Amino acid sequence: MDFSQKVYLSFLLHAQLLMHLAQSVPISSCQKDEKCTRLVRCSPLMNILKPRGMTQAEKDVFAHRQCGLGPNGRELLHRVYVCCPELGDVLPNNQTCGRTTSVLRSPGAENIEINEYPWMGVLLYENRLSFTRYVLTAAHCVTGGYLTRNDLVVKSVRLGEHNTSSNPECGGHSCAPQHLQVEVEQVAVHQGFFSSGGTYHYDIALLRLRFPVRYTKRIQPICLPDAGTHLLGLNLRIAGWNPTESSHPLITSTIKERNPHYCSNTYPHFHAASQICAGGQRERDTCAGISGSPLMGIMARGLDQFAFLAGIASYGQQHCYAAGTPAVYTNTGHFLEWIRANLAP
Repeated sequence: MDFSQKVYLSFLLHAQLLMHLAQSVPISSCQKDEKCTRLVRCSPLMNILKPRGMTQAEKDVFAHRQCGLGPNGRELLHRVYVCCPELGDVLPNNQTCGRTTSVLRSPGAENIEINEYPWMGVLLYENRLSFTRYVLTAAHCVTGGYLTRNDLVVKSVRLGEHNTSSNPECGGHSCAPQHLQVEVEQVAVHQGFFSSGGTYHYDIALLRLRFPVRYTKRIQPICLPDAGTHLLGLNLRIAGWNPTESSHPLITSTIKERNPHYCSNTYPHFHAASQICAGGQRERDTCAGISGSPLMGIMARGLDQFAFLAGIASYGQQHCYAAGTPAVYTNTGHFLEWIRANLAP
């Protein structure tokens, strides 16, 4: 055993991360996008295993992925079996993504149920997460402008969040599991991104998380649309955390796509091919649609319904509740090839 393996083994024995495994743990405990294999053969997890300084989120990765223990007589590192995630360059499975408990709602902003939109994520910054390892957002949320002037960079993504001012989050007789906070490993901003007069173009970015997250009731991927998906006539949902309120639960509202000329008249640089014009109906547009928030389409899948990421809030959302003033969203379907090209194993 080389020195690095001895260090890993020493850490595992000391921290007892894996010692509670029993051979009775079934392989079927792994999810569809995982394979039960030896830890030493799972590079995504081996890459985050280290002797010291692991975050609680990193430790939890191992606590919830163990699927078996091999025969005695071998080093622990070779005996432990884990649910190893598939490579990170795979788009969400259309049979599992976008699951939502949403129901038809009346117009206007309103709070939502815990776990209703499990693909939402909060970006956290410091001075100086639809995929297991990637989060889509607006480019201007991670580069340029305000961030540059204030020397801010995106630090991590908080997944499974509902109320940013409450931890734990409780309702009725139970409390929701704690959110998961994962460091951002890499940021890919569209090469064509630029701003002009308070508007943005090619406003899309892809955040690669430091390690793959496991899907739970609170953390799920959202589906991506097919190229050329038509939104006209669909009820679209916006959701986000309103920074103007003293309490910060996730809120949502229903809006409609507007004819592009509404946005062209309001925003001279609006580009109909790569952007979506939506909202502007009084009491329907809300500050839920702040920058980087999802514009979601809800469609049927058999007897169920699923959500897909139609767009990403780009600009114009400052006109909360302003009748006749639509907002502009980055058209996700227009950038599918760019998204695929920027996914890595």
